Amino acid sequence: MITLAEQNLSGGDIPYDESDFNNIRNILKEKSGISLSASKKPLVYSRLSRRVRLCSLPDFRSYVSFVNSPAGSEEQLCMIDALTTNVTNFFREKHHFEHFSQIVMPEIIRRAERGEKVRIWSSACSSGQEPFSIAMTILDSFPKANNYNIKILATDISFEMIDFCRRGVYSLKETESIPDNFLKKWSRKTGNEIHFSDDLKELVSFKNLNLLKPWPMQCQFISIFCRNVAIYFDRDTQNMLWRRLSDAVLPGGYLYIGHSEKIAPEIVPDITPCGCPTTYRKDI
Repeated sequence: MITLAEQNLSGGDIPYDESDFNNIRNILKEKSGISLSASKKPLVYSRLSRRVRLCSLPDFRSYVSFVNSPAGSEEQLCMIDALTTNVTNFFREKHHFEHFSQIVMPEIIRRAERGEKVRIWSSACSSGQEPFSIAMTILDSFPKANNYNIKILATDISFEMIDFCRRGVYSLKETESIPDNFLKKWSRKTGNEIHFSDDLKELVSFKNLNLLKPWPMQCQFISIFCRNVAIYFDRDTQNMLWRRLSDAVLPGGYLYIGHSEKIAPEIVPDITPCGCPTTYRKDI
């Protein structure tokens, strides 16, 4: 999940004006789908002034020109990373994981034992808490899951976050919401850190992916988690994303979205709300 942190401009020595801000937010919108309001002008300065200095550029106008040039393509990714802050926790919106365990897992087990490929997608995995929560839920119901063709695809726009996720290492504070019995099964404590087990990490494949660009995946997913992401997109981008996600869900599968998000039935008629909040089932 991607959210934009609130910060105040505390004064700065790098030239920065309205035109620079508008150019930067246009790049962010085009590349990531995130829409910045005018109130985020101080945030952009506070987040990017360090990047301007690291690039040895005199002002934001030069920085914008650089990230728009072929030579600045890598810096453009750094810019997007700098403007996005990942806020999440393990087993966030617990009702989704209860639904996944009670309703989806029996079908996953049936399909896996028939030799079918089973795929789950955490589509904006942020710092990894969501896909690892899914993995723990799967192994809790199906301890031999790694012996079958079951995999969680976890994607995020941030290369930095994907690198972090692959380590499978979190602070004690970050893991407080994980049940103790889960921690005992699939982690070890080293100092002030929790290191996830190889069994847990084996279930998850972390990849970089921009949700607004073409998706390389050829399969459909029995469940997709796309939570607290669309709220940062404008309405047209949201609707486009909901349609694409619906197409990627297997008939009879489920799409989990954020607590403040909603899919209008006239926009995506082939998925319908089920009994679990902000959970949609794909028509068979």
